[in-house]
Amino acid sequence: MSGQRIGSDFLSGLRRLLGGAGATAAEWPLTDAEYLERHYESMPGFSSRFSAEVAVRLLKYQQAHDIAGAVGEIGVLMGRSFIALALASAPGDACLAIDDFTWPEDVFDKFMVNCGAMGVDMARLVTIRANTTTLAAGDILARLGGVKLRFLHVDGGHTAEVLRHDLAMALQVMEPGGIVCLDDMLHAQYPELAIAVRDQLAAEPDFVVFCIVDRADLIAAAKYLVCRRAYAVRYQDLLRDAFAEDVFPAPAEFAAFPALILSKDARLVPHYRDKIEIPAA
Repeated sequence: MSGQRIGSDFLSGLRRLLGGAGATAAEWPLTDAEYLERHYESMPGFSSRFSAEVAVRLLKYQQAHDIAGAVGEIGVLMGRSFIALALASAPGDACLAIDDFTWPEDVFDKFMVNCGAMGVDMARLVTIRANTTTLAAGDILARLGGVKLRFLHVDGGHTAEVLRHDLAMALQVMEPGGIVCLDDMLHAQYPELAIAVRDQLAAEPDFVVFCIVDRADLIAAAKYLVCRRAYAVRYQDLLRDAFAEDVFPAPAEFAAFPALILSKDARLVPHYRDKIEIPAA
């Protein structure tokens, strides 16, 4: 998260809530599965555990199919989703954290403490403390020694202008099989974000939204998963098998490419669909 995102009353309450928040030392060594099961929900942040489970599964698939590169996040806050990505990364992966670390206060030290406590390999941690609008793709690649990313979670400034910048930059630093995960799509407070994504992808026809990870919650809204068109079907097949109980029976009707929908909402998944009472006409 970078920059102001929500109202001042909410921010004041959040500062009180998170003022002393941070991780306590975890059992050692900690796996990504153990972090998700035991510590994820208690870590300050907004991304859902379900979306983190989807990201981890994609990372493991990439590793098994020789899709290499760094993993990272724009807008790490105190590390909730970033730690899951880092723990699921391969031993040689750089783990990139980009944030100005000023929201809702200076949280850089808390982020670093949380990463260490949860078992992130600090030798592989690369931090860029900056507003993303001051960065270009070359700046990121320079910090990574020329290595591109295979997974980047984008949760930075929540205006259409900033997201266009962040998405364009992300697509430039992606490995061929890389994935960009865009947070807070379809969020009631940020209706122009999805429009910005549509416009940016229209200018980048090699990339498509291949999956929407739903969250039936106003604050933690859906995520769009973006990859090159050539990889979209294989990623969809993986997620359809791995999260079979959470697959919505019809795709999202993007003009460029039909996207898989995953949802934990029991009203949407096929197992419960026949139990919905539809009023007679």
